[in-house]
Amino acid sequence: MQAITLNLNKGITGSGQVLVGADIKLSLRPFINYIERRVETEKTAKINFYKYILEQFRMYPELQYPISAEDTSKYTVLFELIYTALSPIINDESQQYWALGTPISPCFHYGTDAFYSILMDAERCHLKSGLSLPPKKEMEKNLLSAFYNMVMERFYSFSLTGKQFIIHSAIDPETQLLKYYRLNIDTRFLDITTSIKMPEYNLKDVKDYIKDERNTLKLLTKLIPPELFTVEGISIVTLTDVTDEYALETVKNLIIEHNETQQGLHTKEIATALKTLVGTDHIDFGMIPYIKLNDKVQINELTGFSSVLVQLAREHGNEDVEHDSLINEYLEHPRTLIFPEVTDEDQRKYPMLKLLGLVGIKSYALFPLYYNARLVGCLELYTKDSSQFTGNTLSKIDAAFPLLAQLFQNVIADFNNEIQDVIVDKFTALQPSVQWRFNEAAYNYVQSGARERNFPIEPVFFRGVYPLYAAIDIRNSSIQRNAAIRRDLYAHFEILENTLNTIRHKATACTENEIPHGAAIWTNKHVDELSDREMFKTEDYLQRQIPASLHNLKAAHPEIEDIVAGYFKLTGEKGKVFENRARYEKSMQMINVAVTRHLDEFNAEIQSVYPCYFEKFRTDGVEFDLYLGQSIAPRIPFTPNLIHDFRLKQLRVLAEIARTTNNLGPYFSIPLETTQLIFVYEKQIDISFRIDEQRFDVEGSYNIRYQMVKKRIDKALIKDTSERLTQPGKIAIVYFNNSEVKAYLGYIKKLQSQRLLNDDLEHLELEELQGVEGLKALRIGVRY
Repeated sequence: MQAITLNLNKGITGSGQVLVGADIKLSLRPFINYIERRVETEKTAKINFYKYILEQFRMYPELQYPISAEDTSKYTVLFELIYTALSPIINDESQQYWALGTPISPCFHYGTDAFYSILMDAERCHLKSGLSLPPKKEMEKNLLSAFYNMVMERFYSFSLTGKQFIIHSAIDPETQLLKYYRLNIDTRFLDITTSIKMPEYNLKDVKDYIKDERNTLKLLTKLIPPELFTVEGISIVTLTDVTDEYALETVKNLIIEHNETQQGLHTKEIATALKTLVGTDHIDFGMIPYIKLNDKVQINELTGFSSVLVQLAREHGNEDVEHDSLINEYLEHPRTLIFPEVTDEDQRKYPMLKLLGLVGIKSYALFPLYYNARLVGCLELYTKDSSQFTGNTLSKIDAAFPLLAQLFQNVIADFNNEIQDVIVDKFTALQPSVQWRFNEAAYNYVQSGARERNFPIEPVFFRGVYPLYAAIDIRNSSIQRNAAIRRDLYAHFEILENTLNTIRHKATACTENEIPHGAAIWTNKHVDELSDREMFKTEDYLQRQIPASLHNLKAAHPEIEDIVAGYFKLTGEKGKVFENRARYEKSMQMINVAVTRHLDEFNAEIQSVYPCYFEKFRTDGVEFDLYLGQSIAPRIPFTPNLIHDFRLKQLRVLAEIARTTNNLGPYFSIPLETTQLIFVYEKQIDISFRIDEQRFDVEGSYNIRYQMVKKRIDKALIKDTSERLTQPGKIAIVYFNNSEVKAYLGYIKKLQSQRLLNDDLEHLELEELQGVEGLKALRIGVRY
C-alpha cells in the first residue's frame, strides 16, 4: 500500500484547478457515520470488526472536521482499515487496483501498489508519460456528470447517468501495448448539503428539457449551480482491467464499420486489437478469408488479407500448383495446426514450413474459422520469439474467432456481390428500370409452384412504349478493313519471297521441289485484284500451309533454322504482316470507346429524368434502342413532354458524338469517319423479353415493321440518285409522317442556337427499300 497524494488534475492540459464549482472537502466523518449505522443493525460476527474500526477512529477526535490534503499522511493506519473493510479478505493486494481519494475529484491519497503502478512512474514520482488522460473539457464533463448524478439521486430520487468512466489507456511497460481500465467510484461515503431550499422538480417537469444528453449538464448548471452545494467525504475508486473486453469490442466495431469501399482498410487495426488481446507485440497475424472464384480459392488477392505462408511461397518461386494443392487439401480436411517450435519433423510432414525459417519465424499456428458451420477462412498466428507462443496466448485468441468469422463472411459476401454487380452491369441486358417486372415474374414463378414442376415462366412484356433508335456507323468500314488486309498480305508475300530466296542461297542441297510454290500467286495476280473469297483462301495458305512447309524444310536442313525463325518473328501476331490491321483496329477501338462513353453518360442522364430501357449494340459502329413509356415505370406519371425531351437529348448526343469522332481524326492510325442516323417511329409498340436470346424485341406482327425498317435504312439512297443518305459530319433523321417533322425542326433550331448544328438543313425523299416505301428524311450538318 502507498500513501501518496496523486492529483491527475495536474496532468491535464490547461488544468490545475478544481473542475467542479462545489465546495468539496475530504472527510472521514461520512464513513464513520456509515460504520456506526452498521453496528446498530449488524447481527453477524462482523460487528466486532466494525466496533474495532470505531475504536481506532475515535482516537482521532479531529476527524469530526474535514482533512486538508497536506495532513492525509497522518491517517494512513485508518486508510488501511478502510481498505480492509471494503476489500475481500482473501484477495491478493498485488492484483487489486484500489484507491481512496477526494470526492468528485481526480485526486488520490492512498492506494494499492497495483493502482499507483498504472498511473505513476515510481522512479520519477510523477504521472506516467504513456498515460492517456482525457482533455480538460472531457474530464470536467465526467466530473460534472458524476456530481449531478449524486445530486439528482439524493434530492430527487432518480439517476441521470451511470457512475463509471474510463481512463482511455495506459502503455504496459512489458508489452508496450495499450491496456484499458474501467474506473468504478463508490460514493456511499459522501454527504451532499446545500444552504438553500432545493426547488421542487419531478421527472415529468424536466423530461422535455433533458431529452438531449448534450444539453442536460448545461441546463442543470443553470437551474441548480454546483456552487450551491458542499460535498464532504471520501471516494473509493477501483480499476478493472478490461483490455480483453475492449480489444474484442474494437474488432466488433471495425467489423460493423466494414463495407465494400473500406475493404481491407481496417486489417491493421484488427491485427493491433488481436495483439492487445493476446498481450504481446511479438505475435503477428495473417487473416485469410476464403474468396472463391469459379470454385478456386483466391489467397492474397484482397488488400490487407493475406497468408504469410503463401506469400513466402510466391516470393521464393514455388509453383502455384504447390500451394494450391496445400490449400485444397486443407479445405477438404480443415483442422487446427499448432507448431510451438517448427521442428525438422514438422518440415518433413509439411514442406512449406521450411519457408518460415527463411524469415526467422519460429512458431506458427493455423486456425479454421466457421460461420454457420461453414468454413469461411483461416487465421494465421506466427512469431519469431517462440517464448511468446503459450497456451494462454492460444486460449485468449479463441475469443476473437466468432468475430473474425463474421468479418470473413462479410468480405466473401461483398466480393460475390461485387462480381455479380459487374456481370449484371456489363454483361447482361437486365437493367434497373425493368428489374421490378422480372422480380414480379420470378416471385409468381416461385409462389405458383411452377418452378418445382419445371413449367415455362410467364412472358415479360411492356405495352405501348415509344421506340427511339439511332446508329453511329463507321463509313466504308468493310472497304477500309479489306484494304488493310490487302496491304498486310502484300507485306507478307514480300517477306515470304525474300525468305525463300535466302533459303535457296544458303541451303544449296535444297531442291526446288522442297520449296513451296504457292507463292506463284504473287507473280500471277496483284494482291489488290484479289476477290474477298480469294483473299481468305490466300490468308489460309499463308497462315496454315506455309508454316508447315517451312518446319519441314528446317527439319531437313538445320542450317536454315535462323532464317525460318526470322520469318516467323516477322509474320507472328505482333509482326509486320499485321501492322495495317492493327492500325485499323486501333482507330476503330478509339471511335467505339468514345461513342460508348457518350452513350453511357446519355443513358445516365435520361434514367435520372424517367426510367426507360436502353440497350446498345456493337457492329462496325454502335447502335442503340431506347424504349420509353408508362408501362416501364407504372408508379411514375408519364407525360407527352417526356418523349420530346428524350428526342431532343438523343439528337444532341449524336451531334456531340460526331464532334468527338471528328476531333479524334489526327490521332487515327488509319483515317476513319462516322455517320449518324436516327429513325423516328411515331407509333407506340409492344416489346417482350426473348428468353432464348436474353434480350428485348418487338412483339406482334404489326410492330415487326418497325424492326424491319430499322435494319434496312442504313443503306438508304436519296431518291433518283446514287448518293447514300448517311454522310460523314451529318445527322440523318428518317421518318414516315410529316407530323413528326415540326417537332424535329424545333429541336434542330434549338441545337443550332447552341452552336451544335449547322444552318444547312435538307428535306429529302428516299428510294424505296425492300418492302418499305414512303420514307423521308431530314439531314443536317454538325458544326465542328
